[in-house]
Amino acid sequence: MPTKELTSYLFLGEEDFLKETELKKLKSRFLENSTRDLNYNVFYAKDKDFKLKEALDILNTTPFVSPKRFVILKDTDSLSASDKESVLFYLKNPKESSIFIIDSKSSKIKEGFMLEASKLTKLIRSDRLMDSEINAWILKRTLAAGKKISVEAVNLIKENLPNDLNILCSSVDTLILYAGKRPDITKQDVEKIIYVAPLKTSFDLLDAIEKKDVKKAMNIFASIQKYKRRETELLLGLLSWQFRMLLRVKELLKIRNKPEIQKELNLYSSKFDQIARYAARFKRQEIVRVLDEILKADSDIKTGESLPKFALEKLIFKMCL
Repeated sequence: MPTKELTSYLFLGEEDFLKETELKKLKSRFLENSTRDLNYNVFYAKDKDFKLKEALDILNTTPFVSPKRFVILKDTDSLSASDKESVLFYLKNPKESSIFIIDSKSSKIKEGFMLEASKLTKLIRSDRLMDSEINAWILKRTLAAGKKISVEAVNLIKENLPNDLNILCSSVDTLILYAGKRPDITKQDVEKIIYVAPLKTSFDLLDAIEKKDVKKAMNIFASIQKYKRRETELLLGLLSWQFRMLLRVKELLKIRNKPEIQKELNLYSSKFDQIARYAARFKRQEIVRVLDEILKADSDIKTGESLPKFALEKLIFKMCL
């Protein structure tokens, strides 16, 4: 007797780029282009207006002129105990015409809700890449574009950008375009395109934010805009990565030593030391507040409610309060 295909998925991990890649595959497989928007819904458990019942009602609704309906539930770690029970109840008897994707930033399956959900879904892991995996990923992306990249260039990219594939992808693609018809990407290319040290610049901004120096923070942002538009686009991702790392390091330092944390977070020693210094200077509630502001700015940009420049200016001002 054929095994029934699972229609529910658990996306686990912090690497959003890999999650988006898997999501695109599923959408291409199950959704019709002409009716995609009518059968695709995303819910955020952290939203103040979030109601799980709305998501479950849509899951149980027959798709409109399409083989499947998609419902994505993000921030599932923030679900209440009763909502978690309701999600598990649905997973035990899911609607065959609906694809339900549960998205969690957790990298490990522990007891309770996440463990039970993993038994009832198809698990898709999206962990941050390890050091050697980043090398392989950069090489593969450049080779796909018909280019070769030097070891020195790869190392320089890694030293100046965070372990975040969205940011790495944007930067590598820019390098490929910059190389033009040349078959090789060199260290000099990286120095011209990336080695304005966006990560260093964002740490300068972090320093101004920690000191509540609005004028300095705005001046740094203005200089980034003046120098390169691409770096302005990277800034939100860099700030998000930094503050997530600050929170993780701050919490992990209570229970683990430096080598263990470095290994888990895939941080170089110098980068870890830099983040650890700032983690000690920021209070936990300050970091959480800033992450909420970053999330709102990202949402405003994606929904078209605000242009990137104005959204970032507003964000930086609020971060300094």
